Amino acid sequence: DIKNVAAGGAAGTIMAGLFLREFVGDHAWAHLDIAAPSWSESDEGWLSRGGTGWGAPTLLELVRRWA
Repeated sequence: DIKNVAAGGAAGTIMAGLFLREFVGDHAWAHLDIAAPSWSESDEGWLSRGGTGWGAPTLLELVRRWA
């Protein structure tokens, strides 16, 4: 059994990557922490208050330009 939290209940990018590593076997993979690595205190532009998830649109734009 494994869990996706450290002692004391903390979780983070490294813990998530180590957790996912257990399931990928010999496949090439990468852990992209794009969900909410930044926080906005208010609605501003395309950002909503709370976790911004800014990495998702950045990744989508990168893929779009490579296509």
